[in-house]
Amino acid sequence: TVAVASNLCDILNWYGDLDKEDDASMHIVAQLDSRSDDVPVIQFTLSENNDQVYQQPSKLLPSAADTERQTKAWVTRLLVELGVCPFTKSSQKSGQGLGDMGVPVANIMYRHSDALSRSDGGIYLIMADAWEAISDMVAAGPSGKRGVSSILLSAPGFDDDFTLWAGPVFAMLEAGVSAIQAEEMIGVVCFHPQYVVPDGKSWPGFGHMHSLPRLKNWYNQYSSGSAESTIPLEDDEIAAGGAFQRRTPHAVINVLRAEQLEAAEGRRSTGELYERNIRVLMGKEGGIGLEKLTKDLRLEQQL
Repeated sequence: TVAVASNLCDILNWYGDLDKEDDASMHIVAQLDSRSDDVPVIQFTLSENNDQVYQQPSKLLPSAADTERQTKAWVTRLLVELGVCPFTKSSQKSGQGLGDMGVPVANIMYRHSDALSRSDGGIYLIMADAWEAISDMVAAGPSGKRGVSSILLSAPGFDDDFTLWAGPVFAMLEAGVSAIQAEEMIGVVCFHPQYVVPDGKSWPGFGHMHSLPRLKNWYNQYSSGSAESTIPLEDDEIAAGGAFQRRTPHAVINVLRAEQLEAAEGRRSTGELYERNIRVLMGKEGGIGLEKLTKDLRLEQQL
């Protein structure tokens, strides 16, 4: 629709303005093409700054083999061993426990992007890599030997830029999903090594952790009836318990099939699950705690 195309232009131009502030060598402006009446068309105009010298990244980024190994270690520790995701029982496959709801167990697809945050073309490369992975997932189907249940696409070039990753990058992904009317096929979920739980003052968009006020309400509601949780948690501890469910070794785009998301929501009690996860991660009686959670994540980043 025209509204979706206009929103995409706004997001792209917002990113372009950030590039201008960083003295990027190229600047791209997106605008609706007024010559097209039937189908919204976005026109891109490129201008170059020939005086700008490309700067190599200050650190060598991990390879695809590195990010797959590190992300698999995180899946094993957090999702499988700690049970943060009750429907992921290994680092290779997910969807366990949903078969009676029509969701087969299938492979987790690990992908990698070399896109660099705020570099020339970085935002476009991560979009291209994400949609290529989504296309491969759809082509593989949801079942069978080659079937894919979900994607974990790592983009280490965005590890130090949570604001850009959680904001414009995911807004563009969601706009793309809406533009092709793929909401009934896929959903995208945000992970990042610096992930911060939304404060509830504004809506961060789809794909993000529930806000702190909602997590706090769930924790207080369900922990009151739990024999394992007698000492209340402070707001910052609840926020940490939510954030560490989304803190991965690298910036990650998680793509899930819509039917799997729907089945999972129907099978689980969302509030009880998040209360349980916060208690396991940050509970004062037997919880892992902030120091060890931080240490474990750093160890995975070094694998």
